[in-house]
Order: sequence, then C-alpha cells, then structure tokens
Amino acid sequence: MTVQTRDPAFASYVNEIADSIRWPDPSFTVTPWEVVTGVFVAFYEAFATPDRVILQYALKGIAF
Repeated sequence: MTVQTRDPAFASYVNEIADSIRWPDPSFTVTPWEVVTGVFVAFYEAFATPDRVILQYALKGIAF
C-alpha cells in the first residue's frame, strides 16, 4: 500500500487480497467470429419478436 494506515494487520490483509486478484485466463477471450455471430443472433431475436425492448437491449450491447 502506498498510504499509511494505523493498523498494520489491516494493511497486510488488504495487500493479500490485492495480490490474490488475477486477470482471467486468456483462453476465455471472445473471437471476432463469436462477436459477429452474437450480434447477428441479437438482431435476429430483436426483429423477430414484437417487443421493441429487446431491440433496445441489443443496440445497447453493441454500443457497449
């Protein structure tokens, strides 16, 4: 930690938590083919159903 704390045990505990956080395994990445397929399925579902809320969710997902 870069700040001073009055409780060294708490600082040690926070450091252990921070050190235990790891990035996800690279094998869980999404390929461009999966992204294109997901976008296609999302738009198909959005236009195939009469509910316009699903279309709004699909557009928000693509914007994200």
